[in-house]
Amino acid sequence: MPRLQLKPYTVLITATGKSPITLRLRPVPLLVGLALVVGLPLTWIGLLLYQNVHLAQRNQNLSETASEVLTELDAIGNEIEVLKNRAGLPEQSLENTRVPNSEAEIPPRGGVAEEAPAEVMFDEARRQLPSLEVMLSRAVKPALEQTLESEAEQAAAFPSGKPIAGEASISSEFGLRPNPFGLRGYEMHEGVDFVGPVGKPILATAEGVVVRADYNGGYGNHVKIDHGYNYETLYAHMSELEVKIGDRVNRGDVVGYLGSTGRSSGPHLHYSVYRNSQAVNPRYYLKLAETNQETK
Repeated sequence: MPRLQLKPYTVLITATGKSPITLRLRPVPLLVGLALVVGLPLTWIGLLLYQNVHLAQRNQNLSETASEVLTELDAIGNEIEVLKNRAGLPEQSLENTRVPNSEAEIPPRGGVAEEAPAEVMFDEARRQLPSLEVMLSRAVKPALEQTLESEAEQAAAFPSGKPIAGEASISSEFGLRPNPFGLRGYEMHEGVDFVGPVGKPILATAEGVVVRADYNGGYGNHVKIDHGYNYETLYAHMSELEVKIGDRVNRGDVVGYLGSTGRSSGPHLHYSVYRNSQAVNPRYYLKLAETNQETK
C-alpha cells in the first residue's frame, strides 16, 4: 500500500502592476498550527468546567458535612438533657442547641428557603460545642456520678439475696398460720421458714450493719441487720452466730448456722424483712418459686 506523502504547496498571489507574492505552504506545520489554534481554547474551557464542577461538588460535600455536624450536636444536646433528668437535675434546655422532637413542637414560622453556607454552619457548631462541654463536665457528670453511686448503694442494701445456702424448702409462709405446735388457734407469722440440716450456712441477703446478735426466748440465737433505706432483716433459731453487733456485712456473707434454738419445732431458719419497721412478705424480695412451699 503506497504511503501518503504530504508535499509542500506554493501559492502565488498576483496583482496588476505589482510583483507577485509567493507563499510556500508545508502541510504538516500548517496542520499542527491549526490544531493548536483550535485545541488550546477547547482544552482551557474543559479545564475550567472541570474545576467548576469539582469546586461545586466540594462545596456540596462541605455543606453536607456541616449539616451532619449540627445534627449530631443537636442529638448530643438531647442526650445531655436525658442525662440531666437521670441525674435529677432541673430540666432546662441549652439555649439554641436543640431542635424540636416533633412537628407539634415547631412554632409558626416561614419565609424563603435558602441553603445555609457551610462556613456559617461550622461557625454555629463551634459556638455550640463549648457550652455542651461545660454543661456535661461541670453539671451533668458530677450529678450523674452521685446519682449512680447512690443507686448502687441502694441496690446493695435491697434484701434480694438468698438467706440460706443451696437448695431449701419452705415449711411456713408469711401471714396467718395455725399454731406450729399443734395447739388450737392461729398466730401471725412475720417471716418465712426455711427447712434444712443443722449447721447449714445462713447468709446476709444485702449489705448492712449488724444491730442485734444474741439470744432471745422466741427467736433463739438470732441476728438483725440494718441495711439502710428503711430496710432490716432478721435471721432466727440459729445454732451458732458468726457475727457480732457493729459488724458490717455484704450480701452473701455468713451470719450464722441453721439450728432449732428458741421457740422452734425443729431445725429451720426463720427469715423476716422489715420495711419502715413493719414486717413485709419476704417473697416480694426473694422472688421465690411457688413450688418451694411444702406446708403452710
